[in-house]
Amino acid sequence: MSRRIKNNTPAVVRRDTKSLARLVRSLVTSLAIPTILTACAPVPHIHSGSGDSSNSPEKTILYVGSGNKRAGEGDDAGPKEAAPPSRQTISLAEQYGPPAPSLPVDGKAAAKYRDAHDSQWFPKRHGSASAKLRTSQTASLGASPIVKTSKDGIWDRVRKRLMLTGYEHENIQAEVDRIKRSPRTLSYISKRAEPYLFYVVDEIDRRGLPMDLVMVPMVESAFEPTAVSPKQAAGIWQFIPGTATNNGLRLVDGYDGRYDLYAATKAALKYLAHLQGLFGGDWLLALAAYNAGEGAVQRAIQANQKAGLGTSFWDLNLPAETKAYVPKILALSRVIADPGTHGVTLRKISSLPYLARVEVQGTTVPLAETVAGMGMSWEEFYSTNPAFKPDVVPSTPFNLLLPLDKAQALVANLQGSRLIAARKYVVKKGETLTVIAKQQGVTALKLAEWNGLQTDSRVKPGQELIIYPV
Repeated sequence: MSRRIKNNTPAVVRRDTKSLARLVRSLVTSLAIPTILTACAPVPHIHSGSGDSSNSPEKTILYVGSGNKRAGEGDDAGPKEAAPPSRQTISLAEQYGPPAPSLPVDGKAAAKYRDAHDSQWFPKRHGSASAKLRTSQTASLGASPIVKTSKDGIWDRVRKRLMLTGYEHENIQAEVDRIKRSPRTLSYISKRAEPYLFYVVDEIDRRGLPMDLVMVPMVESAFEPTAVSPKQAAGIWQFIPGTATNNGLRLVDGYDGRYDLYAATKAALKYLAHLQGLFGGDWLLALAAYNAGEGAVQRAIQANQKAGLGTSFWDLNLPAETKAYVPKILALSRVIADPGTHGVTLRKISSLPYLARVEVQGTTVPLAETVAGMGMSWEEFYSTNPAFKPDVVPSTPFNLLLPLDKAQALVANLQGSRLIAARKYVVKKGETLTVIAKQQGVTALKLAEWNGLQTDSRVKPGQELIIYPV
């Protein structure tokens, strides 16, 4: 019977059967690998609780990240509000779960696979906007021939300022072991972070903070810009409304600053620096407070003091989620500090920014009209600027992040805007990095890092350097 069916089966069917078998094997393999940060569980589609339900699009809930509590959430957490209709909702289904399965190599099979499984594994991310974005980024800034990039790109810059890798604890080691068992998850998150990582790293650097804070949005949201938790924590930094407004983010009609990568990163780092000062310079307690709320950590410290117990992070009676949250960040720092030792290969990310910033001082035109006028789809615009609604004139000033060519087109079409982007500098005879840095108002260290050089590297007349706004 088996032979007769095989011989009478058309070639197309046999190929489809083989493709299906490969897909099943790929899926089963992926499901068998535990992850460190993401737990992508298929759940039913739901309608947004915001606005008219008859007009609200369905959305998939993606379970990712560290848990339900987010930045500053405690007894004094800010007011809750309904999730915007086009956001993705995330929470913790389990501490760990399977990563998103890898797609087949064959293009047609991959398309069929996505059609069949997108609703379960890959929540809608504004169609193909991410693919369009990556193409545009590469064309504009990603492969500059004038700049020598370091071996590991931006990870080298991160590595130089990691400050929390010296902690030893069995919970940290357990998280490191999870990363080693599932290195693909770190690559997956790194790929998602790629367009935005420069701005996070640069802002941390400006403030002189530990680069370990790069790991916070990895654990909070896996760098998903439109992430929303069931408790309405939103964006890559997972701010709840109250904490967002307390740290200078605007939440107004047509704009939610929690989804604004540029503004939210500044606010999150401001809040983390505040927490570090509040807890006497202890970054572990600061990170715990970012997750559980400063009130929860303060009460745990007071309870241990009354009982004559230790008051370090490891001694405190904190929620299970928070006990797992801090070791995850420390484990990621340890692995990124020395990936080879842990058998992990980091996805190389350029040390150059993928996106340029446009500063808008005033406009009377809805953004959708401006975007359409420059030949850009709203879908592509929204992929890097999810804080904005298309039919509203946003209050100014505000910032947008776009690939360089799109940013230039926007400035040409939007009155009251200016481009904040990298520029080239041609070295003159007799100049050194130190001299050029002083002339340009930047440090020699920064100038060297941007150009893949050492501070004592010699530069030659006619050599082109890249300089970023400070």
